Amino acid sequence: MAERAGSHTSKPRLALIRSGAAILAIVAALSLAQRIPAVSHRYDDVDFTFFYGWWTDYSSGGDPWMVSSKPIDLRPGLSRPRNCNYPPFFVEVFSPLARLDQKTAFWIWEAVQLLCVLAAVLTLARGSDPPLGAAPTIIVLSLVLLSRQYAGALVAAQVTPMLLALLSASWFCARRERPAAAGLWLALAALLKLYPVTAGGYFLFGRRWRALAWTVGFFAAGVMLTNPARWSELVTLELPVSYNIVGHAELTVLAFVRKSVAHFAGTTVAAAPLFAVLGFTALADLALLAIAAAATITGRERADLDGLVFGLWVTLALLMSPLAWIPETLLLLPAYLFGMLAAWDGFQPRAETRQIALIAGAAMLAICIVTALIKAVPHPGFPVLLAAYLGAALIFRARMRPDSPRGEARRLAP
Repeated sequence: MAERAGSHTSKPRLALIRSGAAILAIVAALSLAQRIPAVSHRYDDVDFTFFYGWWTDYSSGGDPWMVSSKPIDLRPGLSRPRNCNYPPFFVEVFSPLARLDQKTAFWIWEAVQLLCVLAAVLTLARGSDPPLGAAPTIIVLSLVLLSRQYAGALVAAQVTPMLLALLSASWFCARRERPAAAGLWLALAALLKLYPVTAGGYFLFGRRWRALAWTVGFFAAGVMLTNPARWSELVTLELPVSYNIVGHAELTVLAFVRKSVAHFAGTTVAAAPLFAVLGFTALADLALLAIAAAATITGRERADLDGLVFGLWVTLALLMSPLAWIPETLLLLPAYLFGMLAAWDGFQPRAETRQIALIAGAAMLAICIVTALIKAVPHPGFPVLLAAYLGAALIFRARMRPDSPRGEARRLAP
């Protein structure tokens, strides 16, 4: 698939990989150079105008989590958003940006998100077993920058690249037996957007008790430092408001179940029976959770598949999120990267009949990657997210066969 550190890649193939990496890097750089000026007006549009409004309101002593029936002017040209469905930690940590003018704060925010994408790719590449070489790392980074997910995150000023960097850092530190750092990075991701806490299942079912304990401790500290009363307002006032927005999203299990229940009940999405929606959502979430849990338990001693297990949990976190948008599928990068690497390493031309699951899983991931890179292909929403999860799970199952390459279990390398 690509040059891996320590692999015996032939010189012609290596030259081809390097040439491809150089071409992709140029294309990505040109694309980025065009996209950045194109979003210059987005400092006064969603989502950054919401962020800046929350930060400004909070900095001036206001309470962004109190639902308002009408906009309130904070300063000329800036109104207080009617509600805030982001955690208090996100608002308080980044509220110093409100001291800057809106346009300057916007460009600082975008620059940080771009650096987070770079940090996430480098972290995942270095943590791979074996680590990726320079050329394949450049290829992965270029494809990420060319994806519609990154384009969407850039346009909407999403925090998703930062979440990806934090989750990747947590996994990397766990791989290096640094439980405190691993817990810190995961706790920060959860404090910023809540749903990444699901990725803590990687620690729980992997019996990484110290990392899990650090995660809980750091998360609790973050809640205490940002006023528990604000978190109570988020749960009691804002989450019910956010539930009404779910009808406009098409990615998560909750959104899919809600639309399905509304269809079979013959009602609108907003009028879908609440208890039926929550019940079927819980059942679906438990079924998907069982897949990731089983993979984590059975793959504890497979260092070469540890990244794929991590990718399953990050994908599951997005699936179980109450609300998610297409730019947030940037978080599928670990599943895409480690899934395709695992499929490539496990392919055996002389054992085609044993590779059905491997080929099927790789095909599902490939289709998902195509939808991410080709804008002309409509993004099908929830089916892509589910296909990425099940495709990665199929590849993991195929690689766990005793007759697959590197099938002998071995301890995780520190």
